[in-house]
Parts: sequence; C-alpha cells; structure tokens
Amino acid sequence: MNNKHSLKLIDGKFPPSQAGKVLFGLLSFKVNHHQMELFSNEERFGKDLSNSKKRIDQLKIVQSSLKEIIDQASHKNEVLKISCVIKITVLDGK
Repeated sequence: MNNKHSLKLIDGKFPPSQAGKVLFGLLSFKVNHHQMELFSNEERFGKDLSNSKKRIDQLKIVQSSLKEIIDQASHKNEVLKISCVIKITVLDGK
C-alpha cells in the first residue's frame, strides 16, 4: 500500500478578492481548530497545549503576511496564481 499521497487542493489564478476569501477561509479554519482544541483540553483535562498556542501565533503571522500580499496585488490590479498541494504520509500508529 502506498503510504505517501500528494493531493492538489488549489491550483488557479484568482483576483485578489477571491484569493483572499479562499486563503483567509483556510487560515481561519486552522486558527479556530487550534483555539477550540486549546479551550477543550484546558477545560476538560487542565492540559497546557503550548503547541496549539504556538501554532495560532504562527498562523496569525501568515495571515498578516497574506494580507499584505493581497493588498499590494489589489492596489496594483494584479492577479494571483495560487498552487497548494497537500502532502500526506501514512505512519504506523505505534
């Protein structure tokens, strides 16, 4: 069985407004996921999930950088080419 997979998630040219909707949507989902996991584990188990906190901070930096790119492209009336490939490796659960 093949344990490595590569799936094309996004591949196309987008005006800045559409690029922003797609990319900010993905980033918002990831931030919300980590925030919910953080809240859930702190409330239920009293666990400190510093990894989730760190990842939220990283994603917010990505959001800020992305906003600058989209704002500049919008100001210059440019089109953005976006390619996003998801790479998955199936690991032994042990």
